[in-house]
Amino acid sequence: MDKKENNREEGRDWKFIIGTVILAAVMILMGTFFWRTVADQAALVKEEEAREEAQAVNAIYMHYGDVFKTGIFVDMNTKQLFTAEIPAEGIVNKKGTMIHGDVLEEGDMVRIYGDNVISPAEEGQLPVYENISRMQRTGRATLEEAEEYRRIVKEASGPEKQ
Repeated sequence: MDKKENNREEGRDWKFIIGTVILAAVMILMGTFFWRTVADQAALVKEEEAREEAQAVNAIYMHYGDVFKTGIFVDMNTKQLFTAEIPAEGIVNKKGTMIHGDVLEEGDMVRIYGDNVISPAEEGQLPVYENISRMQRTGRATLEEAEEYRRIVKEASGPEKQ
């Protein structure tokens, strides 16, 4: 029996077993740290998206002026009029698909994403929303809604322009 026990102990490679256990522990630790980092990064992206969503402006696209109609936006919350450049990439639809070369029509409702800085109006000009990162069409205004915003635009243009 002593010979069997001796053969059994000699058959085991303790260095290999210990090395394998250490390697498995290191791999588990690396995997844990990797997935924790991925989760942290996902949380940061989610935070950034939530901040961007909170700063987004809901606006409606309208025409301004009688003779030379120009496109303007009316903030649907504050009723402030402003102009903005449509991003060069295009307008994103409700589903998030980019529509290259798309144009806005009067009554289109949009969500404007950017740094939320509207430059002050110069003499005879409307304020300008600058640094737009994305513009998303969210729908079309009903006739009643569009008429309400047309009235706001007319009032803003002043009695001398009506």
